[in-house]
Amino acid sequence: MPVSQSSDPESLRSELIARARDMFPIIRERAAEAEANRRLHDETQKMFVEAGFYRIFQPKRYGGYEMDFSVLIDLCAEIGRADGSACWVFSNLTGQSWINGMKTEQAQDDVWGDNPDALIASSFPGKGATVKEVDGGWVVDGQWSFCSGVDFADWSNLQLFVKQENGPPKHYFALVPREDFEIVDDWFASGLAATGSRSFRVNEVFIPRHRGLAATDATGGPTPGSDVNPHPIYKMPFFAIGNKQYAGSALGIAYGGLEAIEADLATRKSVQGVKLGDQPTVQVRIAEAGAEIDAARLVHLADIEDSQSTAAGPTPPTQEQRARWRRNSAFAGQLCVRALERLFPLAGGRGLGFDSPYQRALRDVRAATSQNSMAWDTQAIAYGAQRLGAVLDDPRLFPNRK
Repeated sequence: MPVSQSSDPESLRSELIARARDMFPIIRERAAEAEANRRLHDETQKMFVEAGFYRIFQPKRYGGYEMDFSVLIDLCAEIGRADGSACWVFSNLTGQSWINGMKTEQAQDDVWGDNPDALIASSFPGKGATVKEVDGGWVVDGQWSFCSGVDFADWSNLQLFVKQENGPPKHYFALVPREDFEIVDDWFASGLAATGSRSFRVNEVFIPRHRGLAATDATGGPTPGSDVNPHPIYKMPFFAIGNKQYAGSALGIAYGGLEAIEADLATRKSVQGVKLGDQPTVQVRIAEAGAEIDAARLVHLADIEDSQSTAAGPTPPTQEQRARWRRNSAFAGQLCVRALERLFPLAGGRGLGFDSPYQRALRDVRAATSQNSMAWDTQAIAYGAQRLGAVLDDPRLFPNRK
């Protein structure tokens, strides 16, 4: 059952982490089956709900915990060790609860008023998807894709790009209930295969304006929801710090891959009968990979402390902070990829099989870091450009540019 709201923050954090750690053998045992089925096991999702994992960023008014953002990293580190897909679904659905806490009180009531356990997925417009601005909202039609965890979602935040007469399209996150969309079974992937990140179709569905949140209204500072949800997380800049949900999954996956190799090396011997774990070259690779993953975690925690401190203060984050947080998430993801690729020569023939936890982790971490906000070249160029005097122009990230 969910942890009591009356628990102090550190006790609550410790209890949630312990619950995630205790689930490791069950989730790991189900990982291969989930991958083959291209979706999480229903009982795994049920465990997450009953453990209270999805409440960490939900407003307290609905029974949520409104916790420090670093709790996401803690839980990803535990869940991802067991199964990257399970972690990806957890972090994505949790991230949408965070966004919903930034929306109008009416939008929050629509989702959680009658069902505090309701979950929200997210989706990106596919080819041919259309959005039309009408009186009181929008009409959407067509296919939206990459809806991770859609099997368990009661709602989805459609990403809308609404054309403007002067300037680029305006980006919104707009809620549609499950009964308004039809799932398309089109998720066939080599990595994060069990996330069930399928598409869905909507047919001329009207979305009332109060269910939308403009990305430019979640750039750091007050949001439509922060009047009723005063915790600093609802004032944090979504596009500057939100990719931690993807980077956090990469972190957990990397820990799991490293541990899988270490467990295998504990019993393996070379053809000459030498225990592989006694070889210095093997030990160095283990040390380097572990250092890279630990470094990635420390980068995330430093960013989160910085962003939450800024959100609690009177001024919004600077352009440099926003670009640095994005850069750091992408770089931490690269550290996790490098760590698992460094271990590849140690995997041996057994590490090539699809039933190998290490092989699954390698495919999953590559998939996690291919998410567009985790693309290293893009984030590196943006950070380097602003350090050299450029004024960055994405209004979702840099609304206070001069």
